Amino acid sequence: MMREISFQCHVRLNELTPDGLGKGPILSARPTGDAESVERPVFDDLLRRCFPDGSLTIVGGLPGEEVIVEGRVLLAPPASPGTRRRRWKLMPRLTLRQVLVASPWRVMAPCPHFGICGGCQYQHIRYDRQLSLKQERVRTLLINHGFADPPVLPTIGCPIPWHYRNQMRFSVDRHGRLGLTIHGTREVFPVDHCFIAHERINSTLAVLQMRPNRPPQVVIRCGVSTGQVLVQPAPDEVTAAQLHTAGIDLHTEFLEEKLAGKTFRIRPSSFFQTNTAQAERMVELIIRGLCASSESTVVDAYCGVGTFTLALAAYCGYVIGIEESASAVQDARANLAETPNVTIIQGKTEHVLPGLEGRVDGIVLDPPRQGCQRLVLETLARQHIPRLVYVSCDPQTLARDLAILCHELQAYRLMEVQPLDMFPQTVHIECVATLEAHL
Repeated sequence: MMREISFQCHVRLNELTPDGLGKGPILSARPTGDAESVERPVFDDLLRRCFPDGSLTIVGGLPGEEVIVEGRVLLAPPASPGTRRRRWKLMPRLTLRQVLVASPWRVMAPCPHFGICGGCQYQHIRYDRQLSLKQERVRTLLINHGFADPPVLPTIGCPIPWHYRNQMRFSVDRHGRLGLTIHGTREVFPVDHCFIAHERINSTLAVLQMRPNRPPQVVIRCGVSTGQVLVQPAPDEVTAAQLHTAGIDLHTEFLEEKLAGKTFRIRPSSFFQTNTAQAERMVELIIRGLCASSESTVVDAYCGVGTFTLALAAYCGYVIGIEESASAVQDARANLAETPNVTIIQGKTEHVLPGLEGRVDGIVLDPPRQGCQRLVLETLARQHIPRLVYVSCDPQTLARDLAILCHELQAYRLMEVQPLDMFPQTVHIECVATLEAHL
């Protein structure tokens, strides 16, 4: 039979990890509850196995703080009759219980699920400090990749850093309730409201929680500018009627959203920026970075549903969009049907880009989190495209790719990196980097 051992640690936190966790050495620890009878050598062995370097990481902690952390871990039975000793399961469940010495950046997290849910990591940090942390993170990564004095600008904050997400993916528990996962686990806990989800999503969530939902997940997406709500899988007739009664403009195949004055059709499987307000700023940064004119030919690689493509078409002579996803290509072609100076090519960027013919004056890269394939970067160096704007949702892979382009291949010069807070209250960082080809 499994035996649970509970304990309490006094910790001095001295750093914030890239995952947004407070980290620091354990100053003291003791067993608690029923575990108080555990012999000290056995308990010390437990601590060594759980925390080999004598430190721990905790959600909600900040550098400079002293905190009390409560934990529990399971003592498993022998794996076989021949096993000489019990083995500790090295996955302690930790909870921040008390802040003895608080950081000046600490604020009260408004969400009652903060520290339980794995979605937010920064709710307890003053918003201006969140922005500076993200700038520092990008700058540090670039320095680590060989940029001595990287031109990283201050992070552009979100005008309203709450209720900004236009899409949420909820898991369904065994009772049919919608919820989110507990940090560090796959366990689902039900929720009725999310502080970073758009209020239209929360209104839809409240109705869906009235009846059991089908596993494994439900996606809710809303058009911030249009008021439309997309729910997948499609609700049954009773739930659909309840949503309509609640004033929800329900859609089940696609919805429309407006961005930069343009209307986009978005299907459930197609990618679209999750923060509409900040996506508007991103479009402005891209257009500025390209320095495009009515005579320019621009490539929009990884173009998705044509978000940037359509905006660029108003400033450029000709735009070529490249996208692998068949669903996104279908949406992009529908969105750009009345835009004659655009061509959408379905295929992987690493396959399409090397074969493009004719002059290209600028290119926008917006790859997935893993960054660009090596072949894409080598093609850019070989084709010597004058202006490059790299949009990234992962500063680690951005720094890697910029180092290849600027140092290893010596094809481009980094002009600026603009962090953009697309995801307030979280560790995630969006960046728009502008580069010029070497003459």
